[in-house]
Amino acid sequence: MNRRLLTAVLLLVAAAPLAAQQITLTADSSSVELGGPFGVSVVVTHPADHSVRVPAFKDTLGSFDIIAQDSLLRTDEGGVVTLTKRLLIAQYAEGRHVIPSVAVPFTDPSGRTGSAASAPVPVEVRSVEIDTTSSIRDLKPQLTVPMSAEEIALYAALVLLLAGAAYGGYRLWKRRRSGSAPASEPVPVIPPDVLAMIKLDELEAKGLWRQGEYKAFYSEATEIVRRYFEQRYGIMALEMTSGEVMRQLERCALPRETTLAVERFLTGADLVKFAKHHPSAAENESVVPEARSIVEATRPAAAPAPPDQGGAAHG
Repeated sequence: MNRRLLTAVLLLVAAAPLAAQQITLTADSSSVELGGPFGVSVVVTHPADHSVRVPAFKDTLGSFDIIAQDSLLRTDEGGVVTLTKRLLIAQYAEGRHVIPSVAVPFTDPSGRTGSAASAPVPVEVRSVEIDTTSSIRDLKPQLTVPMSAEEIALYAALVLLLAGAAYGGYRLWKRRRSGSAPASEPVPVIPPDVLAMIKLDELEAKGLWRQGEYKAFYSEATEIVRRYFEQRYGIMALEMTSGEVMRQLERCALPRETTLAVERFLTGADLVKFAKHHPSAAENESVVPEARSIVEATRPAAAPAPPDQGGAAHG
């Protein structure tokens, strides 16, 4: 009997930190229109001597898209801390959906860790109802809005700008006719491979994936490589799927290891952009080096340097 009592007491003590954390997830409505935004609240209540970490919300909450979110609100009263987070979400598919539970890890004063979670919230998403009983109404007449002083000044500046451009064009035309037009210097063109390397250096410096912006990081990396392919091989890589890009590159007679590297690079990025794959730190760190390797492997061969005429003359 004493052993059973001791076991029960130990279980209660172990569960005490968990019971001290209260997490609720509530929605403004349990039935919403298709695509209509509605609010949800995540409320975490815990003792002031406990440490909790409210998860960061990015683009989605389960199958719901997050449209906007407020800053975390904290109140402390009588040794009890309340954390409140408001989100504005929307769902674009009809039917019954569930807002998933939100888990919050915590640490008590003794250093023990645990996690508490809210209950999931069901939401019915209904299609937008069209009222077919009301008659069709005429459009309202067009409103006439008087021009403001700022708009008048803007139009005046635009007219002066056009007049100045027309005068400059006329003067240039006269110079060319008289044969006195100054020779224009050629604008240097950055080679596609050099431009791609510059853009990859800029992307690496931004550190997007370290800020949790995985989708933006992978999208920009693939855009740099695709734009390089457009300028290097003359294919519309920015408008194609990854499979279409690979089929076009097959005509360029690339080495097999280079083709496999490009396929791995594009496929891995597609998983993050479209399949919501959460990449590891090692995967993120390898993206820019892989893109550089692809550019290095496909850049045009450098032209041989001309012989040193000066050295030959001295000889």
